[in-house]
Amino acid sequence: MPRNASIRSYGTLRLWLHWIIALSILAMIPTGLVMARTLDDAVRLDLYRVHLAIGWLVVALTAWRLVLRARRPVPAPAGLAAWNRRLLHTVHWAIAVFPLLLAVSGMGTMLQNDLVPLLLAGEAPPATLDVEQARLGHQVGAYLFSALLVVHVAGIVRHQLRRGDALEPMRPGRGSPAA
Repeated sequence: MPRNASIRSYGTLRLWLHWIIALSILAMIPTGLVMARTLDDAVRLDLYRVHLAIGWLVVALTAWRLVLRARRPVPAPAGLAAWNRRLLHTVHWAIAVFPLLLAVSGMGTMLQNDLVPLLLAGEAPPATLDVEQARLGHQVGAYLFSALLVVHVAGIVRHQLRRGDALEPMRPGRGSPAA
């Protein structure tokens, strides 16, 4: 049995949701960066479709994850200072909610630039969008979310180096029974 299994249990379902969402978000970053910069219409169309499909997957899984989190919060590791516990919970909630905000800004960008009819017709969106502020808002949000992910990973690395047990609750295949 893992050292902190009785103290911090994420459950198998939450564990899988975490890693599927994390990998999906990591896939969205390069698709978003390339689709916004490529001049190749076919590549841009394919990347918009992939970005949109993965985005809807992330929205659905994130909503599910938020319901699970609201029903059964996961406690912070034992022994954390109060400020660190607050930071941990704030960062975790921000990471959980931010994908939904990015979905709203992404859909706003698509609607303000009339991209939905183009995508439905199988036509590539233009390389330069008409409503640049909408794209810029989504882009800034994506960069802020990326910075938040860096803070999250830095916190994990810090905790792992100091206590050596930060990764155990999220390790796939450890067999935690709870959802």
